[in-house]
Amino acid sequence: MYDATFKIIIFGDAGCGKTTLTQRFLTNLFKSDQTMTIGVDFEVKSLTVDEQKVKLQIWDFGGEERFRFLLPTYVRGA
Repeated sequence: MYDATFKIIIFGDAGCGKTTLTQRFLTNLFKSDQTMTIGVDFEVKSLTVDEQKVKLQIWDFGGEERFRFLLPTYVRGA
């Protein structure tokens, strides 16, 4: 059971480092040869903040123009 759940949307231009930033946050590792995201990737991270259990739902969108149509559907509730 979580005290709070947050939906985080990561989006921007292709090749700007969205997935690299997300993976760094999730794993504390930097991977310089990250592959391009096709569509959308979903990750979950659990944290404890001020003794509260927090769940982060992280949605990482591919930056190519052809994936932009997906964004409005996933942004709801963010």
